[in-house]
Amino acid sequence: MTKKILYIALSALVFMACANEDSTLDMKGMFSPNGETVQVRFAQSMAYNDTVGEIHLDMHADDYVIYVCTDSHITRKSHKLLDYFIDQYNAASTPKLALHLGDHIDGQKNYPCVDSILNLANDHLFNALGNHDIYFKQWPIYRSYFHTSAYWFDTNNGNKKLDLFICLDSAEGSLGVDQTNWLKKLLEAKSQEGYRRIIVFTHTHLWKLDGSQGHTSNMALEETYELTSLLAQYNVEFVWCGHQHARQSVIFKGVNYLVLDSSKDSEEGQAYITVEMGENCFYHYHNYPKL
Repeated sequence: MTKKILYIALSALVFMACANEDSTLDMKGMFSPNGETVQVRFAQSMAYNDTVGEIHLDMHADDYVIYVCTDSHITRKSHKLLDYFIDQYNAASTPKLALHLGDHIDGQKNYPCVDSILNLANDHLFNALGNHDIYFKQWPIYRSYFHTSAYWFDTNNGNKKLDLFICLDSAEGSLGVDQTNWLKKLLEAKSQEGYRRIIVFTHTHLWKLDGSQGHTSNMALEETYELTSLLAQYNVEFVWCGHQHARQSVIFKGVNYLVLDSSKDSEEGQAYITVEMGENCFYHYHNYPKL
């Protein structure tokens, strides 16, 4: 056991030595304090949400398309796949919105770059907070660009309600007590309003594929049990997640948990998805080309 601990410690030191502020390894952040806790981030997010009010998107149609990517891990030198994703989104002529499921950046000081890329899209682009986004105590920087990590919005066609979207802050692998209670109250209230479907999106997945993400792999078993029971109780149709860098679909208690591939330049065989939203819902994977 002592040898194993020593090996892990030495490996961490090697990673720290090799990583720099523009590194795709970003390992230094994993072994340093993240700064504000999920409880603090949630309180700050709610305060911001109160200042801007509710978000209701008029799609001007019953049918529209959602572009979803995750884990772009961009640096100032490496963001071709995220550029491509935004280009594809902008080229689409159908009613649309876009989601990024977190881990926008790697390393430090890369937020201005990701902000300039995402601003090429219209104001129908929404973001979830990833664990890499808060490494190096960068929550205040993320907050200065994207303002909130837990929120909801819905879509409509005129006076006709369509779909409800809920973004959760799972960047630490836990929702925390306050966010969980907020989610319960929100689902209880909104489930009575006649939405055709409810979709939750966040960063950390609930189903562990392997140990590749270390201590940030997924939520604690007890929290996973509580959350999955809650989502099933209120007939959530989809939960979209990232974090694992490998696609997976798990249906549990009637809820489809979809883990996406990454949009990271240095990884081959990655993809984003488009989701056709209508009376029925269909999602399609789109492999990134070699760029």
